[in-house]
Amino acid sequence: MFLTAARMEQRAMQRNPLLLVNSGMLPAAFLVTAVETGRPDPDDAAALVVAVALTALWGSTVWMSGGVLRRERTYGTLARCVSGVWSPYLVLLGKSLGATVTSVGAILVSTGVTAVALGLPLSVSHPGWIVVSLVVLVCSGTALGALVSCLFLVTRNGLIWSHALMYPVFALGGLLIPVDALPESLRWVPDLISLHWIKDCMVGAVTGDVTIAPLGVATLLTLVYLSVAGLAYRRSVEWSRKEGTLDLA
Repeated sequence: MFLTAARMEQRAMQRNPLLLVNSGMLPAAFLVTAVETGRPDPDDAAALVVAVALTALWGSTVWMSGGVLRRERTYGTLARCVSGVWSPYLVLLGKSLGATVTSVGAILVSTGVTAVALGLPLSVSHPGWIVVSLVVLVCSGTALGALVSCLFLVTRNGLIWSHALMYPVFALGGLLIPVDALPESLRWVPDLISLHWIKDCMVGAVTGDVTIAPLGVATLLTLVYLSVAGLAYRRSVEWSRKEGTLDLA
């Protein structure tokens, strides 16, 4: 059922116009804007491309993966998802995985094509390490999407929360804006965001400076996200059932 839910969500995502905006146009716009501010050298170009891709993934996670339950509610199928034979949390993770895989694929294509079009000097020193990082990235994006979905389950203001969740991570996530540029009182925030650590791992794989510590921290944070999402999902479903708002659009 997990893989079935993932495949169903992938097909639904491919028909969703937000995929083109968040996973296709957003990384291209970010990359063009960043390059126009100053031509980066090879190492800086690698860090910039990775940061743009991960920033776009967060935006896509909030709108696409995080909106899985919101869309089920809109379509009137949410009650069936949370009351079926299979574990509702397993179904949610499957749908979030399908949305994340589709988003990551679209972002990689968009970012890669834009980087080539801009003539950025890129090369990969450790392609195997990039593959490992992408696996952790997909798992982490799936966990984040499931976690954000729980919030949308208990509120009718999902679109408002989508805006509210995106930009703090854009500004404080340690992705496009370096940690050193943040106020000292906020430099601890990126340490709680797995995408920041995955960025360090992927940049190291591109430049040849590979260390396993960032990947380990990202994996640990992903497990924390999964645990919190599972608890939040159960509580959200219980609360929605109690309030009678499970299928409220």
